[in-house]
Amino acid sequence: MSFVFRKGGNNIKIDQEDMDPLRIKEWFKRPYSVTVTTVLIFILILYRGWLYIGNWIENVLVNGLVPGDVTFIKALTFILILLTANIIHMVLSRQVALLRTVEDQEQKLILSEMKFQSFIDNVHDVAVQGFGPDCTVHYWNCASEKMYGYSKSEATGKKMTELIVPAEGKSELDNIIVSAQNEKNYTNAFETTFLTKDKRKIPVFSSYSAVPVAEDQLEIFSMEIDLTERKTMEKVLKEAKELAEASNNAKSRFLASMSHEIRTPLNSIIGFSDILADEGLEPLSEKQKRYAQNISTSGHHLLGIINNILDISKAEAGKMELQYESISVSSIVHDVAESLKPSTDVRNISINVDTEPEDCTIEADSGKLKQILYNLIGNSVKFSSDSGNIVIRCRIVEDYVHFEVEDDGIGIKEQDLDRLFRPFSQIDTSSAGRYKGTGLGLSLVKELVGLHGGEVWVRSEYGKYSVFGFSIPVRRQNDEETA
Repeated sequence: MSFVFRKGGNNIKIDQEDMDPLRIKEWFKRPYSVTVTTVLIFILILYRGWLYIGNWIENVLVNGLVPGDVTFIKALTFILILLTANIIHMVLSRQVALLRTVEDQEQKLILSEMKFQSFIDNVHDVAVQGFGPDCTVHYWNCASEKMYGYSKSEATGKKMTELIVPAEGKSELDNIIVSAQNEKNYTNAFETTFLTKDKRKIPVFSSYSAVPVAEDQLEIFSMEIDLTERKTMEKVLKEAKELAEASNNAKSRFLASMSHEIRTPLNSIIGFSDILADEGLEPLSEKQKRYAQNISTSGHHLLGIINNILDISKAEAGKMELQYESISVSSIVHDVAESLKPSTDVRNISINVDTEPEDCTIEADSGKLKQILYNLIGNSVKFSSDSGNIVIRCRIVEDYVHFEVEDDGIGIKEQDLDRLFRPFSQIDTSSAGRYKGTGLGLSLVKELVGLHGGEVWVRSEYGKYSVFGFSIPVRRQNDEETA
């Protein structure tokens, strides 16, 4: 590696090897460098020094001291004193630093324990207890005092089975203690029932954790959340659900009874009015004939409303069953369009069918699918202008077939889109007199499409066009997928 410096406009390149010519750093990276260096220092310096001093001592013993020897002894003694003082300083410094480190760690540990205990003591709505394998309580936080009614002084030193664990829960607690002793990192959690000081049972969600505190010693911590409010809410919701189901069943029974009671005389009214209108009994005047036709038309309209109400009720109650069969998409769309031809011919409205692929087949309830198409295409006919155009498109998109009915009629205002598909909800109330209806058709469409496992949608620009679409699976779905 090299470094480049600029000096006086010139580049000066300095290699890292130039900064460390002896390559000392590279040498000491090797695993054997310290041992080899120590041996070399001993052989080259320490051993030679030891030989020199040994020879000098031998010379002194033979020839005695001379003035130069005294100076040497003083210098050597001073060096030894400095080395001894330095060693003592190093040892003391290391010991003091170690003591300070231990003290700092102890203070940090105490502070951490104080923070943890303060957090556990003040945590809201979570009761925490610490106890040993003999069930004796060592720790009892403020939430435990609030939840169970025992103060910390009352609970500490007593057994969990004497305080909050009911008789039927003792065996369960014994199993937890045995498991905690056998498993190093034991944890468990479940719903159970504990006792308060006034012997009131409360449902709790309890979790247990084993914490080793010393060799062959164990502390078990239990944490509980009071489920009383949640259980009360579940009970209220269950009762509300049962009440709603009872109301829905009562509604279904009422509608079934009403349909029977109304449709029987209504069919008679429609039948006799048709006979009168066809002059099956005796000739009628034009006025009488018109009256009979009005009775028949109104009867058919009322019968359609009753049938729609019943169908929506059955679908919402989940009592409507689909009869699946293989259906040609092109054939069923053309059949519905042909059945509406008398209404479209009178107003010179054209219906164009665009199916791709032409031989597309699906599994669905043909009667319900016709009902969906009849409602959507019938709405387009109703709201189209005279000499208008209606386009019915069918496309395969992945595992679904998408149907869209587009018309160039009055369109829908953006603020009215959310009101579509609601029972008895009609938009554009200013023209309600012109476009009569009950608001049940689109609601029924949504329910029938949902039964098939599909979705509905709408796009529109007010005064220009409307597109109503829906999708249903190409193949029959399982009950789990539909749900």
